[in-house]
Amino acid sequence: MNKKLFTLLFSLFLAILGRTQSLTGEWVGEVTQTGKEVSFRYTLSLTQTDNKVYGTATSSNTDGSGAAKFEVGGIVEGQQLILQEVLQLEPENARWCLKHIRLQLDKTQPSPTLSGNWEAQGCKPGTMKLVLSSPVGSGQSAPSQSAIHNPQSAIVGRFSGSLTQSDRDYGFYFEMEFKKDGTGTSIIVSDGEGGNATHRLDWTFDEAAQRLDFEETAIIEESVPSWRWCMKSGSLFYQKEKNRHSLNGNWQGYIEGADPRSGACAPGKLFVEQAIFEQNETNPPAISGEIVAVKPPEIGQYEKKNQRNVDVERVLEVKSKTVRIRVWDNGTVDGDVLSLFLNGDLIIKNYRVTRQKYETIVKLDKPTNFIILHALNVGSISPNTVAVSVDDGFGEQVVIISSNLKTSGAIMIREFTVK
Repeated sequence: MNKKLFTLLFSLFLAILGRTQSLTGEWVGEVTQTGKEVSFRYTLSLTQTDNKVYGTATSSNTDGSGAAKFEVGGIVEGQQLILQEVLQLEPENARWCLKHIRLQLDKTQPSPTLSGNWEAQGCKPGTMKLVLSSPVGSGQSAPSQSAIHNPQSAIVGRFSGSLTQSDRDYGFYFEMEFKKDGTGTSIIVSDGEGGNATHRLDWTFDEAAQRLDFEETAIIEESVPSWRWCMKSGSLFYQKEKNRHSLNGNWQGYIEGADPRSGACAPGKLFVEQAIFEQNETNPPAISGEIVAVKPPEIGQYEKKNQRNVDVERVLEVKSKTVRIRVWDNGTVDGDVLSLFLNGDLIIKNYRVTRQKYETIVKLDKPTNFIILHALNVGSISPNTVAVSVDDGFGEQVVIISSNLKTSGAIMIREFTVK
């Protein structure tokens, strides 16, 4: 073979090989820190030139309550990425750890992974694991070969939470129901205009990336026919914790009746979770091995007395047994009337919800407690959605819960413990 031709072909081969090993793209996953029970979501957007990389990274709490953005830079040495967060871009006040990170590339998985350790001056060290979500040149990432509709998947079922949109100063109550066949529904309730709507959706779950991709495909019903909702899609990242499974991520979309190019919506974030009850040792699984969900007695007694089902929509952790409970209407004031129960005891009775926060101080006498929202009417806009905050003296946590005349929404409040 001609020597020049051989040299040219070999150079092309090396160039192709180099591209296949490029770390350019978006990587997503989690960060842990020694001594902390919870983990953080981490998103890394990289561009690689030769053996140098640069880009941005975002670290956030799993419930979306706090986040920081960094400028990053580093080098690639063989299958190892050495990265430094060189500057915190956001927020301006609270300071986060500027991490020095060493990650090993693994391309044997369905989606390439980066995993390893990090350290930072003045901070306890930790670990990091990331999965390639969007390679360079791609749009929304497609499910890998491990994308599943597994009937035994923890994803199946109902998740509740909230949704925000970047051009709105108010939020939305949001539910997602996932069926075994990869279909489902979403319910959105506006805290401003628009009322509520139910969408049909399709979903897949990538086991390797622990990522759920969803797309709303049609509107099933809406309370205000003249209102045009966003048809949403996005990638949500799954996390399993004690007493809950959660999905957290970004969404984008377009206005119903339009298309993604002509009618794009302002994007946003969403967080939904599913409360998980621990197996009751006095009520073991059936012989078949099927796991039986056992409701706590406080919920069972309420359901029997009031002839209503209870959906535990949110899970909060507190560091004190004495907490301040506040409740108010954070959307359109439409005449909602409610009562609140704590472990079966009435703590707020027949309250007509307004913008003004009504508060009461209560004592939590159990490791796991339940606040149940009992709707006495649903106002002019169904269902009854209100904001509830729990302040333990160390911080205030705010959630939106929903109830109607057949089903009562609830919050699980558990005592914070360090293992």
